[in-house]
Amino acid sequence: MSDRERELFDDARRGHIHGTGDEVADALEKVLGRSGADEYLVATSTYDRGALLDSYRRLARLVGLTGTDAA
Repeated sequence: MSDRERELFDDARRGHIHGTGDEVADALEKVLGRSGADEYLVATSTYDRGALLDSYRRLARLVGLTGTDAA
């Protein structure tokens, strides 16, 4: 990447949350605490639909939208 392309890429990633479950939980806690918003929009993307569903399920568990660990 050129320096300008790298700058644009890095700018586009600001505010994205990713990582392990613990890392995501910590980052979400900080964002939710700062914003005071009543609701949030979550978007994720992957070609692997199984991985996409797993990601949404893990996020739902993380924020307490489901009480089970079952897939």
